[in-house]
Amino acid sequence: ELEVRLASDRPQANIAVRLCDVHPDGASELISYGVLNLTHRDSHEFPQALTPGETVSARVVLDQCAYRVPAGHKLRVAVSTAYWPMIWPSPEPVRLDLAQATLRLPLRPLAKGDEVSFAGPEGATPWATETIRPASSERHVDRDEKTGLVTLSITDDFGEVRDLDHGLVNGSIVRETWAIHPDDPLSATGATHWTQTLSRDEWSVRTETFADMRSDAWNFIVSARIEAYEGEKLVFERDFEQTILRSLV
Repeated sequence: ELEVRLASDRPQANIAVRLCDVHPDGASELISYGVLNLTHRDSHEFPQALTPGETVSARVVLDQCAYRVPAGHKLRVAVSTAYWPMIWPSPEPVRLDLAQATLRLPLRPLAKGDEVSFAGPEGATPWATETIRPASSERHVDRDEKTGLVTLSITDDFGEVRDLDHGLVNGSIVRETWAIHPDDPLSATGATHWTQTLSRDEWSVRTETFADMRSDAWNFIVSARIEAYEGEKLVFERDFEQTILRSLV
């Protein structure tokens, strides 16, 4: 965890902390990270706005993991006000002035041998399947040189498999798009499109779900749509839209 004393120039601010392993050649490897909405520094149930310029204390808890740092490597703590698209940005650009920080890491002596022995694993008979479409994944980052908008596009194709016991074929693909202008947190948008399929012989069904999110200074605006198909015939559709107060987020 990282204990900090800092001041913000805005009433709402996020802090993201990354603990990194810096290799001798300068390469940086993420070990763990933690994020905190600083209005939740004392309570998640009763958040309180920051007073601009006032120094406050906060504790950022990082994800727990075991990691061995090789000899000759260094630890680096990176602190930022954003971690897009892991967390949604504050409604305004934020400056944090860090007055003090203390990193607390649990250390464990290296073992000289196996400290614990486990019996062999037990498991059920593996699922008998045939791969029809192998899984794949793509990630692309694009920058519009005219507008400055940066877009992260993710496609996770989980493939398609047939159950050899009863012949049911299932597959799914999810597509994500996250866009933001680095100087304008209110430009942030997120969109997902998920396709889920089931089929056997001549029968098939499919669902297509879509979700979009954006925000202004006061609200999150969320819209969604679901479509259900039997074969290629649309048998159900529904649209959703909701506006949610940001409430110090």
